[in-house]
Amino acid sequence: MSIETIVALFKDTDSSRQVLKELYEVGFKNEFWVIGDTTEGWGNESAGTNPFNSSKSQYDGATSEAAVLTRVGIPEQEAQDYMKAVGQGSVLLIGQVDGSRAQEVRDIYGRHNPVRTSQPTG
Repeated sequence: MSIETIVALFKDTDSSRQVLKELYEVGFKNEFWVIGDTTEGWGNESAGTNPFNSSKSQYDGATSEAAVLTRVGIPEQEAQDYMKAVGQGSVLLIGQVDGSRAQEVRDIYGRHNPVRTSQPTG
């Protein structure tokens, strides 16, 4: 089983929550991280986990969200750009999914008009 990381930036929490709801409905549970939506209560009702900070310790002691993004293969400048957009109200979803379902995730992301997407190489 190969794992693919798929990243998408959405303009706001409403858009990102619709994506997470659809991902949950097709069987994804906690394969997605959320940056930019601090609402409590993720988990059972969505495919995302929040806050993202809980994952930092898994990535060589990264001390910022941008550093974690570079650890999963996003170039540093792109990671900084993502975090700048999050600071302006956008929401970033990062999925680590079985490669056999990666296209399904890309299709769901695409239906919700992401502002930007990435497929890290790391």
